[in-house]
Amino acid sequence: MSASSSTETVDSTNPKADTSNSIANAEIEQDAKIDQGTQTKQEPVQPRTLKVPITNVYAMGGYCAQLRIGANKEPVNLILDTGSSTLVVSSSDYVEEDDSALIATSFAQEVLYGAGGWDGPVIHTLVGIREDAIDYDLSNGYQLESLTSSNQPIVLDKCPIAIVSSIAQEGTFLDADGILGLAYHQLNKSYDLKGYFEQYNITPALTYPWPFDDEISICETDYQPNVQTALSGSDETALSGTCKESALSTSNNETLSGSCKEHFTSQDLRKFKKFLKQQPTQDVVPYFTNLTQHGLTANKFAFYSRRSSIHVASSAFEDKTSANSDNQKDKTGHKNKFKQLAQDPLNQGWLILGGGEEHTELYEGEFQTISVVEDKYYNVNLISIQVGDQPEIDSQLTDQLEQEQENSLERSLNEDSPELAEGADSGNNEHSPGRNKELALLAAIGLSKETRGRSNAIVDTGVSGIVFTKYLYKAMIESFTAINPKFAELIAPFKEIAHQYQGIDQSQITLSEWPTLTLSFLGEAHHTDVTASSKESALSGTSKESASGGSDETALSGSSLEKSACGGSLLKVHITIKPEHYWQINTPSEGKACFKILSQLPGWPNQSLLGLPLMNDYYLIFDRSAHETGVIRFAKRK
Repeated sequence: MSASSSTETVDSTNPKADTSNSIANAEIEQDAKIDQGTQTKQEPVQPRTLKVPITNVYAMGGYCAQLRIGANKEPVNLILDTGSSTLVVSSSDYVEEDDSALIATSFAQEVLYGAGGWDGPVIHTLVGIREDAIDYDLSNGYQLESLTSSNQPIVLDKCPIAIVSSIAQEGTFLDADGILGLAYHQLNKSYDLKGYFEQYNITPALTYPWPFDDEISICETDYQPNVQTALSGSDETALSGTCKESALSTSNNETLSGSCKEHFTSQDLRKFKKFLKQQPTQDVVPYFTNLTQHGLTANKFAFYSRRSSIHVASSAFEDKTSANSDNQKDKTGHKNKFKQLAQDPLNQGWLILGGGEEHTELYEGEFQTISVVEDKYYNVNLISIQVGDQPEIDSQLTDQLEQEQENSLERSLNEDSPELAEGADSGNNEHSPGRNKELALLAAIGLSKETRGRSNAIVDTGVSGIVFTKYLYKAMIESFTAINPKFAELIAPFKEIAHQYQGIDQSQITLSEWPTLTLSFLGEAHHTDVTASSKESALSGTSKESASGGSDETALSGSSLEKSACGGSLLKVHITIKPEHYWQINTPSEGKACFKILSQLPGWPNQSLLGLPLMNDYYLIFDRSAHETGVIRFAKRK
């Protein structure tokens, strides 16, 4: 963090001001009471599992779960996203003015996605999630009364939520109402504007109601605020709009309004991001982490899906949404269409909070386990891809990362060198000394060329396709062409993302002619070897045995063992993608088809994004409790 945020003070003029010391301290009020005659006793909170229905109709194939926000339990459909950590809702779907449980803070958040983004205030309020057809009562001081059913909803009190500041920015969510980020806390940064407000005598020092659109603009050169409603002399008239309690002195206001000619507001995402980066930062505890830290669920969740695009079975339900459509009109006009589309079983799925293995109705066979190598995103190491029976394609990293690994190994042999920390942060090297040591350790224990690198892929439920690096995409197309030259012609239009809105005539696609794709990953055995071994034993070349035992590993149908240079066994896990998953038929309209694999976007990191097509044939458990950074378990879905 660039700076630590100061303790918030209570603002007596605003009854909704946050009285907590930080937004990380979201408390839970959950009184479980059992009536025993005249006796009432407090029961400890027990971790539970919820089986939550999800649907893919609101976000062009991305799956949404319904949560309830605020004292009025307003339902919001949020995209389940393992590629981010923030809980964010649009202001047009959650009427925060009517929420008596809302508590304002001095914090703001912003996120720039691959496409789109948003910024806005952080507030605290009630957040509930439930199983289908289960309702709950938040009366009596917003305390949840004990139910005899094990399916009672889970309610967080004073849960941090970001509110999108602009209707224009809500288009990022398509027809969903926001995003439920399920990744780790490192991605959930907030910015404390309390000091900024106090420096310029803006009161109350709160980001809600949001002042950075109509009331306050910011100077491009020195980030001084320009308050649109000026005050004169001792006039204490409140500022218009959302800054009802704000007041500036005469001299200060004249200075702010006249010292700068070029200003911007939060509508300009990139400029506002630069402004926020000047403020102290603090991590926000993500929603799912909050659940686990309070003992409400175990530290894992499962994900069950069938498709990566909406299945449109009839022309009556064709999706008219386009990149230039009016998001708000679509939401209002298509509610009935979404409801009917959501009744199609192919557009349904499940989110299992706090569990996974016990739901045998959703999967069959044994689990295969992939190592998560960094608790930021769900970072994994992709070893190779294979198109049908064509030669395996090694997932090479960039020359920069290859050189970094060689350099880090050299540094590791001289750990006491004072140049280590300096060298790790110089030039184009963006990684910390700690990470360089880890890369050095991977090299030292003799990993093969295919398995080097910290992480070259991310498993992301928020991506409705697969995005390979340019190298992998090009090699994949060459393999398709070697099997059948017409394959490349059919894929070609989908190099443009906009073609996902159009598709091609599905009569051109005979799925039985297309090959299965096989993606090979570094399995759990590698994770155990690396984390359990000391650097000294790795450097000495001591042979290490697999943690699970060879007989168990080879029994897995989609796994194989490889030998490292030091004699230890490494588990190579194979996950297949069938043609019906990397092609989607009857989308975006009846009789159309879309190819769901894209090439690396310009300026995008040299890392593959592995979205829904990878998952559609599997039941996944994201087990964050395993090892240091977690694992992802795959079993064939039913």
